[in-house]
Amino acid sequence: MLKEREYTLEKMSIIFQVLLSLGCFTLVWWSANFSAVVPIESIHELNNSLIFVALLWFLLLEQFGLGKMVRTSSYRQLFVAYFKLVSIGVAFLFVINIISGYEALNVKTLVLFSVLNLVVLTGYKNFFFLIMRFFRRRGYSIRQILVIADQGSEEYIEKIIHTKDWGYNIRGIMSGCKTINSKYKDRYKMIPERKNLKEVLDRETIDEVIYCKTDYNHDEITRFILECAEVGISFHHYTGMISKVHGKRIRSSSFSLINQLPFVTYMTTPDNYAGLKIKSAFDFFFSLVVILLVSPVFILIAIAIKLDDGGPVFFKQERVGLNGRRFYCYKFRTMVANAEALKASLMGQNEQEGPVFKITMDPRVTRVGRFLRKTSLDELPQFYNVIRGEMSVVGPRPPIPSEVEKYKRWQIRRLSMKPGITCIWQVSGRNDIPFEEWMRLDMKYIDNWSLAQDALLILKTVKVMLVGTGK
Repeated sequence: MLKEREYTLEKMSIIFQVLLSLGCFTLVWWSANFSAVVPIESIHELNNSLIFVALLWFLLLEQFGLGKMVRTSSYRQLFVAYFKLVSIGVAFLFVINIISGYEALNVKTLVLFSVLNLVVLTGYKNFFFLIMRFFRRRGYSIRQILVIADQGSEEYIEKIIHTKDWGYNIRGIMSGCKTINSKYKDRYKMIPERKNLKEVLDRETIDEVIYCKTDYNHDEITRFILECAEVGISFHHYTGMISKVHGKRIRSSSFSLINQLPFVTYMTTPDNYAGLKIKSAFDFFFSLVVILLVSPVFILIAIAIKLDDGGPVFFKQERVGLNGRRFYCYKFRTMVANAEALKASLMGQNEQEGPVFKITMDPRVTRVGRFLRKTSLDELPQFYNVIRGEMSVVGPRPPIPSEVEKYKRWQIRRLSMKPGITCIWQVSGRNDIPFEEWMRLDMKYIDNWSLAQDALLILKTVKVMLVGTGK
């Protein structure tokens, strides 16, 4: 995932900067020829010049590493790098002008282009870093990491700390080194090395584990990899040692770079970075459109609930999301106002196995609630959770904390993907499916995730809503 993310973002950044440079050149050229009648030959010269600019700037941006999205240099160093790039690029264009005699590449045009391009490219990169910092400080797309370190890991920890633009937040440092503990105890949560990693992963919200010990222990690394894989958490270890781990629980392993440091990454979750970003973008815009289109339905449902028993329109409940993150999930209220208080007296009628509670003819459900559940309209407010980034349109259903506490260890891996409004379980029988099979269907979704599968599940969900098979 890290390797693909870095590669994808770097290429996208380079292409965007090339487009900015082409825009700068075109703007300068048209400004110089705005009031004149432009012959067709000049248009051909412009087109050929733009091809030269695109090729040169693409190669130079890659050569200078200016496509990287992590800020590892000062603003002055960044300006110097772009100054060198523009100077070399314009020098090549000047040579092409001497050879070809293109008027489009005359000295005046090149000078104006170089100044504008330098300002635009440095402005773009600095603005990007400011935007990234703005969102990171507000907690958007933050990856919570656990660092496993020893006395030789200080350099690695410092480098990880300085990858702020990637959105890493050190949740804790597991180490038995007094020097490491002394240096970082005031900044980060220190976890004793003797602590069981399983317990730490179960208790803390951890997205990735980074093992940067210099004193490698093959058996320890292998055990940690399997323990992380069991609950769907990515594991990275420094490539000073390659650990060979096999098994169905390990989805893939690959080389990655974390702030120029080479790591081997093991993961059991989808690693299609571009596809997951498309999924996130789709979630946001699809949910926004749904809320806007069905807003009249929202109003009608709210009126019906109020007329039915006069209680609250919405039901808010704490749920567990991605890798243990807690959030409040919203639904239209389908039960009596004191439904949670009545739950204890109905536990003997529970029809589901495992930690979940389901009754086919639940006496707590209101008249309007039965219709909303049958048509799944009670789930509509969860599109608000999707817009907030807490849920996805498609993904394993978000459980309540008390259910997660009773999960078997292999079932925790269903939290390794963002929870969704619908998934395989919703379109395959829902309450008629035993709990263990429900969990296995969620694992099947995670292990075989694709955009095509999401699209198919959305279509099947619409069919379920129209047929009205909900309970």
